[in-house]
Amino acid sequence: MDKFLKLYAVGFGSGLTKFAPGTFGTVFAVLLTALTGTLPYWAKAAIFLMLLVGGVKAADRYEQLTGKKDASEVVIDEIAAYYMIFLFYPVNIVSLLMGFVLFRIFDITKPYPIKKLEKIEGGLGVMLDDLLAAVYSMIVMILLYGGYALLYSHI
Repeated sequence: MDKFLKLYAVGFGSGLTKFAPGTFGTVFAVLLTALTGTLPYWAKAAIFLMLLVGGVKAADRYEQLTGKKDASEVVIDEIAAYYMIFLFYPVNIVSLLMGFVLFRIFDITKPYPIKKLEKIEGGLGVMLDDLLAAVYSMIVMILLYGGYALLYSHI
């Protein structure tokens, strides 16, 4: 089970790159989002829940096994957070690219209070800062892409 949790935490290998693991993890999330974009809303919500709950557990266990706090190779947080954006936005090339750019900006720069969330211990702390970066991304997408996308959501 520990091997699977470690593999899950590193985004099935996408976070093991020497350069920009968070970006590569987000690229994995873009692919996952594109592949599941036509599923019914309930199915995408279930995938997100698995990413979120499994991600907290996997990140927590990875930290326990390696002794590394919020290790850069752990990218399940980027994957879950990016995927969350598309519970509220339609999946198309414009929204995927806009979400990618905005999410990476907020995840890298960590404006207030995102940086503070990193201080929370364990897998929950690993996940929370990225989830807030995704929320910031959605807010900017409302301003740039249009609020109608929220009404168009697949609920």
